[in-house]
Amino acid sequence: MRKVARIALTAASRQDLVGAWTRLGFALDPGGNGVTLADGVALAFAATDDPARRAASVGLSAAPGAPPSLPVDEAAACFHLVEAFPAAPAPDHPNGALRLSEVAAIAPEPANHGEYLSALTGQREMLATSAGLEIRLDGGTSLQVLSPSAFAFRFGVTPQASGFRIAGLVFAVKNARQTEGVLVANKVMSIFQVGRLAAGDAEGVAVAFEQG
Repeated sequence: MRKVARIALTAASRQDLVGAWTRLGFALDPGGNGVTLADGVALAFAATDDPARRAASVGLSAAPGAPPSLPVDEAAACFHLVEAFPAAPAPDHPNGALRLSEVAAIAPEPANHGEYLSALTGQREMLATSAGLEIRLDGGTSLQVLSPSAFAFRFGVTPQASGFRIAGLVFAVKNARQTEGVLVANKVMSIFQVGRLAAGDAEGVAVAFEQG
């Protein structure tokens, strides 16, 4: 079974990403190219020539050797396999972030992607609900594939998407109320919703925090 190793975040400008994630209370890596969490997950910032394109993709680490074949699926553009390297030491984040607890994708028909995601992640067991699909990955991260209405309910924002895409990230924090204080100080609007602190959209990706 695979685990999340890297999240690539793309926006029109790397500085847009730096500003957005700094306001959310994350300490940036040296050089300001991303964020490292204590669980070894890295967020990497990249710019794009297309100012309208803001996207995220997930790098899954695994033992050498990709699956011999995978079902055809539009979700494939959102995932890639990466070689696992020792993670850089993680700083103390002002928002108290400890680890990545959830990656949320949005899809009009979540169940349509179950076969592909099972083959990709190596996880045969998944939970199907009225909201979508849930797959538990190594490292304790949950991969959720949600319908647009379920995503809006959980994150408080409705992304514009006609197909499958990575649209939300949830981070476990030491103290959610202290995290809320950091967001208030940085003038980031947030609201407690469905047991988590939803902090809106950060350059195309909805962000939320929950008690770790």
